[in-house]
Amino acid sequence: MQRSALLALTLALAAPRRLGQDTVCAPARYDARMKSQWTCLVFAAVGFASHAAELHGALDLRASASTRGGIRDGGLGKLRSGGSTLGSGQAVLAADSDLSDNLSAQVELSADSDHAGVLDIRSAVLTWSPLPSDAWKTRVRAGFFFPPSSVEIAYGAPGWLPARTISSAAVNSWIGEEIRTQGIEWSTRRLGRFAGSAYDVGLVAAVFNHNDPAGTLLAWRGWSISDRIAGRNEARRLPDLPVYRPDGPIPRQSGLLRPFREIDGRLGYYVGAELVLPERAQLAALHYDNRADALAVQDGQYGWHTRFDLATLTLQPGRGWTVLAQALHGDTLMGARAVALDFEAVYVLVSHRLGAGTASARYDRFQTREHDLLPADPNNETGHGLAVAWALPLTDQWSWLSEALFINSTRAARRLVGQPARLSEHSVTTALRFEF
Repeated sequence: MQRSALLALTLALAAPRRLGQDTVCAPARYDARMKSQWTCLVFAAVGFASHAAELHGALDLRASASTRGGIRDGGLGKLRSGGSTLGSGQAVLAADSDLSDNLSAQVELSADSDHAGVLDIRSAVLTWSPLPSDAWKTRVRAGFFFPPSSVEIAYGAPGWLPARTISSAAVNSWIGEEIRTQGIEWSTRRLGRFAGSAYDVGLVAAVFNHNDPAGTLLAWRGWSISDRIAGRNEARRLPDLPVYRPDGPIPRQSGLLRPFREIDGRLGYYVGAELVLPERAQLAALHYDNRADALAVQDGQYGWHTRFDLATLTLQPGRGWTVLAQALHGDTLMGARAVALDFEAVYVLVSHRLGAGTASARYDRFQTREHDLLPADPNNETGHGLAVAWALPLTDQWSWLSEALFINSTRAARRLVGQPARLSEHSVTTALRFEF
C-alpha cells in the first residue's frame, strides 16, 4: 500500500516543469510522450486507489443558461461560460491512503473539458499529523495543495467545491485558478478544550515554488465569479489583447497562461493565524508573497511579484444561520512597472437552513487599480455580483443545487476587443451532485 501511494504522489508532483520544445505535459503539446506520462499517472492512481483506505469523489451534472462571453474561451466576462450548457460541471476523483499511524497521502484528479487531455491533477499531498501529547496539535503537509484560504468550501469534501452555492466568490474563484502551494506547510493549533479555554488558536506557515505567474489573470482578464478550478498542468487562454501580440509592447508573453510554473528559483511563503470559538465564530488572517522576480521571463511566462492579505470571518449565531465574510487586498508587479496593479475583493454570504435544505445569498465587490507605465494597456476594473442559491440533500450521496447569479462590471480593456466597457451578466444554473 505504501509503495503504490508514494508512486502515485511522486508521479503527480513530477509533471515536467520546463516549457518549450521538450515539454511533455504542456497542454499546447499533447503529443505521444504526454499521453504516455498521463497513462503512467492513471495506472499509478488506480494502483493507489486499489490499496487505499478510502476512495471518494464528486460528479456534478448541470444545466445552465447565461449571457454570452464567459471566461472559458479567453473572454473578458465574469462567468465560467456563456450561452446554454448541459453536461458535467465538475468531476473529481480522490484517493486517500494511511501510510502509517501519523502519515497519509492523497491524490486528487479532475476531469474537465478545459484541461488538456481532459484529466489533470487538482492536488497531491503527503500529510504528517502526529497524535498530540498536550493541547497543541501539529500538522505538516508537503506536495501540491490549496492554501488554507476559503471558508466557502465544505470541510472534507473532494475537489475544493463550495458547499452552499455553485459558484465561488470572486476571492476564491481567483485562488482556485491562480494560487496553489507546491511546497511544505506547517500548522499548529492549541485545542481549547484540552487547555481549559473556550477558544482555539492556530498558526500556519509555508514555503513554496511554482506559482510565479500568479497575478496574470487579475491584470489581463480581471476577476471572475465561477467554479473554474485549475489543474497542475493548466494552460489558460488569455484574452486577445494588443499588449502581448507579436507587435505589442510585451511580445514575449505567451497567449497561454501556465500559472503553476517556476521561473526564477526563488521560494515564496505565506503565514497566517486564526482564533476559533467552536461552533460559534472563527477569525483568520493570511499573508501571501510569492517573491517572484518581476523581471524574469521564461518560455512565454513572466514572473509576477504578487502579494496579498486575506481576512476571514465566520459566524454561527444559531437557529440555522451562518455568516461568512472574506476580504482580500494585494498588489502585483510585472517587469519594470510594465504592469503594476492593486487589487481587492470582498464578499459576505448569509445562509439559513429551511427544512431539509439551505438557502444562501452572497454579495461580492471587486476592483483593480493600475499604476503602471503602459496607458495603452488599461487594467482598471470595478464590479459587484449577487448570487442566490438553494442546496437540498436528496440522499446521503445525492444533492440538488440551484443558483441565480447577477454580475455588473466595468473594464476599459473590453473596448480593445470590440466589447462595451460595461457588462451586465447573469446565469441560472441547476446541478445534480453525486458525492461518494
